[in-house]
Amino acid sequence: MPHGFGKGTSKLVRLAGRPFTLRYRNNTSMKWNAFRLIAALALATGAATASDNQIVAGVDVSRWRGFNLTEKFTRAKNSPFLEDDFRWIAELGFNFVRLPTDYRCYTEASDWLKFREDILREIDQAVAFGDRHGIHVCLNLHRAPGFCINPPEEPTNLWTDAKALDAFVAHWRMFARRYRGVPPTRLSFNLLNEPCRTSREDYLKVFRRTIEAIQEEDPGRLIVVDGLNVGKEPIPEFLAYSNIVQATRGYTPGQISHYRASWAKGSDKWPEPNWPMPKIIGTLYGPAKPDLRSPMTLAGDIKANTQFSLRISAVSVKATLVARAGAKVIAQLELDPAAKPGDWKPVKSGKYTQHEPAEPLAFIASPAQDVREISFENVGGDWVRFNEFAVTPPGLRTRAYGPDTSYGKRQVPIQIAPDGRILPPPGTDPDFQLAEYLAPWIDIASKGAPVFVGEWGCYNKTPHPVVLAWMKDWLNRWKRAGFGWALWNFRGSFGILDSDRTDVPYENWHGHKLDRKMLDLLLKYREY
Repeated sequence: MPHGFGKGTSKLVRLAGRPFTLRYRNNTSMKWNAFRLIAALALATGAATASDNQIVAGVDVSRWRGFNLTEKFTRAKNSPFLEDDFRWIAELGFNFVRLPTDYRCYTEASDWLKFREDILREIDQAVAFGDRHGIHVCLNLHRAPGFCINPPEEPTNLWTDAKALDAFVAHWRMFARRYRGVPPTRLSFNLLNEPCRTSREDYLKVFRRTIEAIQEEDPGRLIVVDGLNVGKEPIPEFLAYSNIVQATRGYTPGQISHYRASWAKGSDKWPEPNWPMPKIIGTLYGPAKPDLRSPMTLAGDIKANTQFSLRISAVSVKATLVARAGAKVIAQLELDPAAKPGDWKPVKSGKYTQHEPAEPLAFIASPAQDVREISFENVGGDWVRFNEFAVTPPGLRTRAYGPDTSYGKRQVPIQIAPDGRILPPPGTDPDFQLAEYLAPWIDIASKGAPVFVGEWGCYNKTPHPVVLAWMKDWLNRWKRAGFGWALWNFRGSFGILDSDRTDVPYENWHGHKLDRKMLDLLLKYREY
């Protein structure tokens, strides 16, 4: 023991993001000198990291590692939680489960304020399983009165309907009263899964009222709030509340995580993914949207007769595509559903109607000579979207890429190799999409918000080597940030058990098919 420290007081602090126990005698002068030393060391080592803010209500959220259990994910299933899941999760060395729940599982069909005690006792049992096996339980409303991100759409609207909001708050008051005696080390509430399709103002209205209602019933309860827009955007206003964790997601890019997922529209038409993925923006905006209008430009050693193909997935009103090799126009395509209605299918998307090709449609361009640059531009109309960009150099194989088709992004310059590989933007990491997604969450954590990744993972149609490489990059990012995580799911198409992947040599484990490679990867990040 260093000179000057003996029996007295201990304090756990963090230094450079790691726990450090400071011991000192009950001597004021010595105590403050010790704290000054620690402060100086912290400044010298840049210790003010996001991970320093992960302890809330006595819980170190950065240590949460686990899985989602889906027994009450939908009303159609609504089965009791299995103690074996808790036992096995603990046996493997994990410490967290999230219970995404459909409110219709525990309410009467005729009245969303009549709670079914038999089903609530099954949730009680899950909390007890967690206590028995050392697993933190996070209760989540995946479907709530007035909102669910998944179909079918709720008959009311949580964001604008007062009765739906009253019911939502009543449900969480009920849970707060029911579990008032359960410490936050054992139980947290995740208010609503992936809120979206609302304004920031209405989002805050709903969650402020709900947080305050829970804290009236149980001031110490740990509350997890998913970020706005499907967990993408953190909310600084929650910094004003105590015992709040903000939750994000780990599904970016969707072309990796949701490849050929039946609920992800158009994913069956995406090219087979690779990781890392290049940055390609899959929408070309025309003169109708001048703020977003920009050409897709590829620069590099482009050989003569290299074929470029954009597979068209939708057009708004109309568009005119032009391809140029240098300054020379080499291809042009008019897309006008009004002029040729038989070539298009109108598809309702929210309050707008877009038009999808009735038959497969591609815009193809090929330079007749070697060039240093080729560009694609929408020179007339509104917007056009493509869901595959393919490059075929002469004599070489085709390389197909799935672009980012989210709305509102301008094109970025693209570097291309002679063999058709799209290169990362200069000065960026290969996993730059993950860094971009995570940046606002690292920022909010540095301001004092505990952050947790409530769901992540990859559907079972993505090639397994791609899955593991992508997962490793996410895990590395969260390790540096000090964020905990919960895989969707434990058993099932995203999980380590019974995922039905066709390219995995499964191991028999407790009568289930274990993805040992995925488990081994997760175990490497069990401790930060």
